[in-house]
Amino acid sequence: MNELCKLFLHVNNHSKITLENNKTYHVYQDDSFIVDGYFCSNTAKKDENPTGLRFSAIYLKGKKDIVIDGNGAEIIVHGKMTPILLDKCEDIVIRNLSIDYACPTMSEFKVVSGIGSEYILKINDECLFEIEDNILYWHGERDKHGEYYWRDTNSGFKRYIKYFNPKKQQSYDFNRDNLTFERIKLINDNTLSVTLKNKDITLPVGCIFQSRSIVRDQIGALIQRSKNITFESLRVKFMHGLGMVSQFSENISYYNCDFTPGKGRTITSTADFFQFSGCKGDIIINNCKAWGAHDDFVNVHGTHLGIIEADLSANKLLVRFMHPESWGFQAFDKGDAIDFIKWDTLQPYHTLTVTDFRKINDTDIELSLDGTLPDIELEKDVVENATYTPNLYVKNCYFGTTAARGILCTTRGEVIIENNVFENLWGPALLIEDDCNFWFESGYTTNIIFRNNVVSNCEYHETVYGAPVIRYSPKVLRENVDTFVHGKLTVEGNIFKNPTTVKHRFLLQHLRKAVIKNNTFDAEFEIQAFNVGQIISE
Repeated sequence: MNELCKLFLHVNNHSKITLENNKTYHVYQDDSFIVDGYFCSNTAKKDENPTGLRFSAIYLKGKKDIVIDGNGAEIIVHGKMTPILLDKCEDIVIRNLSIDYACPTMSEFKVVSGIGSEYILKINDECLFEIEDNILYWHGERDKHGEYYWRDTNSGFKRYIKYFNPKKQQSYDFNRDNLTFERIKLINDNTLSVTLKNKDITLPVGCIFQSRSIVRDQIGALIQRSKNITFESLRVKFMHGLGMVSQFSENISYYNCDFTPGKGRTITSTADFFQFSGCKGDIIINNCKAWGAHDDFVNVHGTHLGIIEADLSANKLLVRFMHPESWGFQAFDKGDAIDFIKWDTLQPYHTLTVTDFRKINDTDIELSLDGTLPDIELEKDVVENATYTPNLYVKNCYFGTTAARGILCTTRGEVIIENNVFENLWGPALLIEDDCNFWFESGYTTNIIFRNNVVSNCEYHETVYGAPVIRYSPKVLRENVDTFVHGKLTVEGNIFKNPTTVKHRFLLQHLRKAVIKNNTFDAEFEIQAFNVGQIISE
């Protein structure tokens, strides 16, 4: 085991670990903490990480009152890892630390020039590749056995490709099937001369292509069943699979953190930066900056589990993880309240408390409850853990170019989003959904305040909704619904600039009340509303 991991082998409670000042710690996948049983929301499918295997540089389990001071040090990941893993920990602070990959799993190349179907491509210096039979293969470093940590074809079915326009600071989808080559010639160490197979396709000169694996087998960090976790002055230059994931944890904070790409790159994370699944307490993201991802900045949600069987005589339910990327983790504890949710209206219609739970297999859980079961549409209605629903405070942050949305939030706790900058986002700055038929991300919101933010050039991909920069679109399936999914939205004191279309738009659906006042728009403003109880617009 490497020297960094050895520091965390026998950590005592109530202690401080200080790393060597400005030192670079190289941590290899096969020389790190190797643990399994860590299943994570919104990540790998069963065949992609069947045992919940994690490779970690910092691993703490069941620890309390620990300060880890990076002291300006940097961790360099070799392979694919979940660099930080905290399990059942309390009062942990990690500060003054940088994390990067020696060979990022997001491969990048620039289109230098092109005539017809002939192009010159310059590959990022850090990206490793091979050419076989006019096929471009991306790969990682070699492990101690001489095998690559990972290897993929550029256009394989588990690759996802976008291209980034540095002048516009925008990203666009690109069909991987159109990035196959009739001929590839190596001009020098990282420059290729290529001929496209598809003569009808044009590669945008000056743009940077980003190619990644869609397999989320490792992530930026996993904080599980933990409490009072704080990150201060954390510098993260790349994350594989998904970003900083907290699940069934309480009070998670990020202060003065920097999640922007390493020098010469355009990507920091292959998916969300901050994901909070089934958390409670306060989530705080303050004075942080982030840009460069293939997914969202902040995603706060619970998980809807489908009700498969009901034992009325014993007050028991069999519930199931429904999405293939969420399974295996402990979604309930004794004493948790659960809400029964109607599948087509998203309305809660009954609440009971868990008295016991039993894992049946990787997807199914048996719940024992404290009262009589209601009438249920089996295999349609769902349950949500109503105890794990946090407050969210996002303040004083900069969210720049990304290939997805700004803040997704489906929690019934208090939500305040203020004094932030959102610019050049592929999707809306604020997206509020709730669904139990696709991602199964729960649930309803009660009070969201969006104030004193700057929103510029967001939702530039022009959706069928007319490019709204604030969007409420819960997945209600029943027509002519006269009940509301979400509570109150306040949009106050914001500056909206550079709309994608000729108008600034909000899309509001299934919302009880919206208060929109004292905002500044540099173009005409329009509200598209469906089933909204009251709109106060000034």
